[in-house]
Amino acid sequence: MKVPFSWRYLLAFFCLGTLLGIGHEFAHHFAGFLICGEWGYKTFNSFVLAPGCETLHPQTAWLATLAGPVLFNYIPMWYGLTKVRGSDAGQQLFGFSVILAAVPLLRIVPNLWWANDESWIVTQLFGQSTAAFWLMNAAIWLATLPPLIAAWRAVRNRWRVLVFFVFLVVVPGVVALLFGMVLEPLIVHKRVLAGAFVGIPYLVWLAEGLATFGYWKLKPALRASLLRGDSNHFNASERQA
Repeated sequence: MKVPFSWRYLLAFFCLGTLLGIGHEFAHHFAGFLICGEWGYKTFNSFVLAPGCETLHPQTAWLATLAGPVLFNYIPMWYGLTKVRGSDAGQQLFGFSVILAAVPLLRIVPNLWWANDESWIVTQLFGQSTAAFWLMNAAIWLATLPPLIAAWRAVRNRWRVLVFFVFLVVVPGVVALLFGMVLEPLIVHKRVLAGAFVGIPYLVWLAEGLATFGYWKLKPALRASLLRGDSNHFNASERQA
């Protein structure tokens, strides 16, 4: 499987990463509604439960935090693993795309400093326990490394390290910067389209709609792997799409 660098593939990957990222926060938000019975409020990077929910539901409120990484990071990564292990190059490329678009590094790295959903849950349940910290990180590595290793092994581009780095770090980093440094402040500080429907700002709905439309139009590119021996013709994926 050779990863194409066509504009269609890059934009489709961007849209997929956007959908998984926004979906992560959607999962927090909707799980919170199921637990609390009322809507909280979510932006691109954060969510809050309905007022008083954690007091009324102390045994289950933490499940809203768990829903994000489970539903939109770990499950997609393992779904991608099933695809990347297949024999069809197009399905391998799709699996590669899903694994890397789920941004596994955001599960691995921040938790080494007690900073992410998983760390918050462990702190709530067990406090700042050293044993719990290492068990949590071991579980994260077990959940993320097999898909990552399979995605790495599937890449057949000449510059494998560079290709893998681009989709592991660079493209997800661009997505994170766009939503975290540009769009999030528009809601929080500038109050642009900050009015909400079911606790979700209109700017988030707009971004979700645009990403969904882009993914729908460009998704064939996520299965259009370059043919073996065709690595210098990056528009091959566009012809196949």
